[in-house]
Amino acid sequence: MSFSGDTKSTLAQETIDKNCCLTACLAGMLHFSPVTDENVLTFKTESKEVSSFFSSLLISTAEIAAETKRVGSAYKTELSGENFEKIRHLTAKADGGENITRFFHCRKCDNMFFRGAFLASGFVNPPDKPGRIELSTADADVACDSATSLTRHFRLPKLSVRRGNQIIYYRDTESIEYFLSYIGANKAAFAIINAQMLKEKTNEVNRKKNCDIANITKSVTASGIYIEAIQKLMETGDFDKLPPELKQTAKLRVEYDTLTLSELSSLENPPISKSQVSKRLQKIYSLYKSLYPED
Repeated sequence: MSFSGDTKSTLAQETIDKNCCLTACLAGMLHFSPVTDENVLTFKTESKEVSSFFSSLLISTAEIAAETKRVGSAYKTELSGENFEKIRHLTAKADGGENITRFFHCRKCDNMFFRGAFLASGFVNPPDKPGRIELSTADADVACDSATSLTRHFRLPKLSVRRGNQIIYYRDTESIEYFLSYIGANKAAFAIINAQMLKEKTNEVNRKKNCDIANITKSVTASGIYIEAIQKLMETGDFDKLPPELKQTAKLRVEYDTLTLSELSSLENPPISKSQVSKRLQKIYSLYKSLYPED
């Protein structure tokens, strides 16, 4: 099963204690399920646990014993006729312009409403994919109400249209983690948090590795220039023109061609600073360029 499927199955098995929260959760599932012109609401899911949870909510909240059919890999429940009339108060727009907040009677009801919405139409990318979580509804008013309600807790979600449905979605990891925790999907939220931490650590290691490689490359390149100059001076006998301290540094540079300037400075007798080693090598190179300007 997919990451979304696993998340929904786990959520469907979470206990909801208060009746008002049960009603809010069912309202979320109904608002985010498609309704046809014939006043038929269809709830469809690939999770057996979600399907069973929906059926139990119908019985306990609306006293509806609806038939669920297996269609391929999905479980499908249709509510029509008398059953549709029984749930009309949970799906129709309320009189007086009230919105979905009419289902929020305690501090947990809004969480449960969006848990139901996610169980009905939600999708979340797995932790190893680019971040995205979304809800889908055919009702533009429900989408706008939902987006507005979510801003009471965190940032405004993005809205788009796909195949006639209104899509409410987040793409930033922080909002995805928060939304999952908000609806009680803590296991999925932790999985995404851990994946994000691992990604950040991997990026940090790669940045350091790339920086180290760049520094080594730079050091080796500089070392090669100085070694080439020193060897030329040795071959031509001009090396003897150098003062003793420059000869000592030059010999160390040739002998320990992979060491950094800091490491090289500790081999000097007596030890000197990194900047002093650098100045000595620059003097040697300056002499080389003065004697062999065409090289």
